[in-house]
Amino acid sequence: MLLAAIERALEPLGVTRGDETRLLVACSGGLDSTVLAYAAVTLYGARRVFVAHVDHGVRAESAEDARAVARFAASIGAPFLERRVTPTSDAEAALREARYAALAEMQAEADAAFVLTAHTEDDQAESVLMALVRTGSLSGIPPRRDAIVRPLLDVPKSVLRTHAERHGLEWREDPTNREPRYLRNRIRKELLPLLERRYRPGIRGRLARMANGVSRRGESADEPRRAAPPPSFSPEPIRFERRPWDRGPIPDGRRVAIFDASSVGAFTVRPVLPGDRIRPYGRSFHRKVRDVLREGGVPVEARGAIWVVQAAGEVLWIPGLLRGDGAPVRETTKDVWVFWTMNPRMLDHGTLAGS
Repeated sequence: MLLAAIERALEPLGVTRGDETRLLVACSGGLDSTVLAYAAVTLYGARRVFVAHVDHGVRAESAEDARAVARFAASIGAPFLERRVTPTSDAEAALREARYAALAEMQAEADAAFVLTAHTEDDQAESVLMALVRTGSLSGIPPRRDAIVRPLLDVPKSVLRTHAERHGLEWREDPTNREPRYLRNRIRKELLPLLERRYRPGIRGRLARMANGVSRRGESADEPRRAAPPPSFSPEPIRFERRPWDRGPIPDGRRVAIFDASSVGAFTVRPVLPGDRIRPYGRSFHRKVRDVLREGGVPVEARGAIWVVQAAGEVLWIPGLLRGDGAPVRETTKDVWVFWTMNPRMLDHGTLAGS
């Protein structure tokens, strides 16, 4: 059931046992994410699966969590990546925002097509009740958003525990999962058990199935709702490759953008953040990314789905819209970074905007 659920979620995205697609698995060291990482390696092989850990630094023992995940990754032969973040607070929303930003950085480092998270059927049921309590609406965790894929939303936590015990896996328990100040913890420890015991046995599965139906139609309680962009602009995953510069035609910076590799250094592929600015190619001034998105016809609800390329603290590229002024290709350029979206039209080269 567990392995089949993962394959069922990833095959429509072109991920199979026989291809070379890389995956990043978010692993806290807890039961669910440990099992997901182990199962992904079982299915796709250790060289294709990167185990990624985010240390939020909110607990004294968080450093040991990171060390435990590193040991686990080594034991299954998978590459290990880690980021330590400093959230603005220990509120759930702030922790989640910092976590996904760090995962986006590690996804770029690993050149992974997708990031897998270990949300289960139990998490889905909890999210339904959280949405009902907070807003009175029926919604749940989406099975996919952009590069984030959640293949275990139909799998009960009990199945993961059985899998872990069968294969002798060890995991760590996060004490914050017991703190009653978090609404999710109160629902998990108090409300759901009460409903199961006194009102409707099996209600976790029923709630999750209801939410999965809603989520697949595009609604989410776990993350803000985002309307689909208009047909004129459709955000797509960003791919990149370093290659020798062949002095060929320079793309126009919309579907494809190239940069002098010696000038770029380290870069990050991440979602748009408040305050982001970009200097258009050939210009001396900066523009707010949100203004570029607005003028490009991207509605407010869809802007959270846009990802950008950043280097040296500045946005270099907004896919589909604008190439920044940084790291231009010159006569002396030897190697370039090529960034493109997965749209088949990505090879329609023109003249670099502003040149």
